[in-house]
Amino acid sequence: MNSGWWNFSFYNSLPFWLSVLVIAVLSRLFDSSPRGKRLALGLASALMLLAIPGFGPRGLGLLLALSLLTYAVGRALIRNAAAASALRRKLIAAAGITAVLAFLAFFKYRFVQGLFLSGQTSGGTDPGMFVRLIGVSYFSFRMIHFLVESFRNKIEGSDLLTYMDYIIFFPAFISGPINRYNPFASQVRSPARTRPAADIRAGGERIVHGLFKKFVLAQLLYPHILSTQPEILAGMRPLGVALGLYAYAFYFYFDFAGYTDLALGCARLIGIELPENFNSPFLKRNIRELWASWHMSLTSWLVDYIYWPIVRKFRGLDFFRRHPVFLSNLGMIITFISCGMWHGETANFILWGAYHGIGIAALTIYQREKRKVRSGFLQKYFRSKISSAFGTCLTFNFFAFGLAFFVLDLEKVRILARALASRF
Repeated sequence: MNSGWWNFSFYNSLPFWLSVLVIAVLSRLFDSSPRGKRLALGLASALMLLAIPGFGPRGLGLLLALSLLTYAVGRALIRNAAAASALRRKLIAAAGITAVLAFLAFFKYRFVQGLFLSGQTSGGTDPGMFVRLIGVSYFSFRMIHFLVESFRNKIEGSDLLTYMDYIIFFPAFISGPINRYNPFASQVRSPARTRPAADIRAGGERIVHGLFKKFVLAQLLYPHILSTQPEILAGMRPLGVALGLYAYAFYFYFDFAGYTDLALGCARLIGIELPENFNSPFLKRNIRELWASWHMSLTSWLVDYIYWPIVRKFRGLDFFRRHPVFLSNLGMIITFISCGMWHGETANFILWGAYHGIGIAALTIYQREKRKVRSGFLQKYFRSKISSAFGTCLTFNFFAFGLAFFVLDLEKVRILARALASRF
């Protein structure tokens, strides 16, 4: 644990913002020296991570050790792209990815730590023994991206300094976005593409938007979100549940989108552009479009590294070749179950992921059958603004009601279900 004066919260403390201004100035001073810029950015990011409450030197040391390991594996894959056998390269990539996943599982799931740590009780792992590592969910996915793209020989000009900057870049470290290596590397290895005045204006605007969303709108909604207290859930009525879940949906959006604005704004002050993470998700016509606009960097990562590998692996089999929609739906359900497991270790997160995966699968079947409808009247309705508005309303409700699985464990879901059933 870190302590003392160099210890502050990201985005809501004066020391953080003063540090960002100093780093932005240093980044500009080193703009004519790409190597000096990368070195300064890496040192600045490391110092910023050390200031995170609960992170400290131990966390940074573990992160750097895993970064060195994954970089070495990636470089081995790139160097041996032509000489090594396909099987050997697959084994090297699999070993690197397995190491990252094991690291992620250890610091994210209590039951995994319970296999290695002492202090277990008859009821399971002692809660006091659980050790978390801030940012592990996000830097693990960056590392896996680097390893997979190294295996595919698509990493452009990797070097250790750039890779370290990519992994520990402080604006996106805690909660993303999950940026990709090549776009990031091209920016830190060359002078800034935009003028400082343009970066200050664009970055400052995003920061103002982020502060308003996260610390004004989200906080106004927080008192109205669905309670997670069992005694309150037991007395809930349908309208109260609906309003609580609606409040939760908007609270999550403003809180996370606000954080993303802050991350993108801070990065822009330094001269780095990070990918967008939200694109008006609650205005989309169906659940697939919503997920293509919500936490976009995570969604695209899941599609690229879970969904498509599953589909490509099995579409050559006779059964799946005859039933491509079934394969697509199966891949999507597995992808979203993985998404749920990434968010948390309890069974409710798996149900939440399955809920959305099945929802997208049902949408796929519906859209396929809709194209077969011969009625001109119905086809005109499908293309109408009324249909679009109905789809947007239905999509938002589907997303909002699914949050019950996200915020409540299974026992609390059962309590709420019994309370609602007693009202009818």
